Amino acid sequence: MQTHLVRRRGIAASASELDAALTRLRSFEEEPGDLPVRWLHSYALRESDGRFGLACVLQADSASALRQHAELTRLPAEEILPVNAQLQMRPFAPTLVYLIRRRSAWATRAELERSAAAARRLGDEAMAQQLVWLRSYVVREDDHRLGTVCLFQSVGPDVLVEHAQRVGIPADEVAPVLGRIVFREEPPPQAKAIDTAGA
Repeated sequence: MQTHLVRRRGIAASASELDAALTRLRSFEEEPGDLPVRWLHSYALRESDGRFGLACVLQADSASALRQHAELTRLPAEEILPVNAQLQMRPFAPTLVYLIRRRSAWATRAELERSAAAARRLGDEAMAQQLVWLRSYVVREDDHRLGTVCLFQSVGPDVLVEHAQRVGIPADEVAPVLGRIVFREEPPPQAKAIDTAGA
């Protein structure tokens, strides 16, 4: 099974609606079925319009299985992104965490590694009091370029946009993470994961 990151924007208008969405995910996991999808965990997000969304980490045999899973759980899957690698920099922090989406930013792994090294250097040196890089998922975009979904702890979203601008990488979306919902522990990062894959 391949690990995927599934982005579900604005699926709930209130905390109770978000809880109902998570209950549907949990119920699907607890019912025996033939669909090859396993829910690992999700990040609950506050969208820019005030609604709630999810970034879900799941394992599945295919994107079509994830689309079917979305229909059965009544949770739209706006983006289904296969995870090529991941890097855990630090354990998940409970407060002031943001998800940053960087779409189709790199043509090659070498480009991504250069950006990631610059991002890490800037974060560890000049901006160490303002942000902490937690984890990134390297994804293959529909246009075959590489993108990332990153988790940072930060004093605020403006700092994350500034960090991206100074490195010369995109910050297409910056959403606050309200919490992490763990159903299963994620497998450890692949041995071939990029040393600095989190740009």
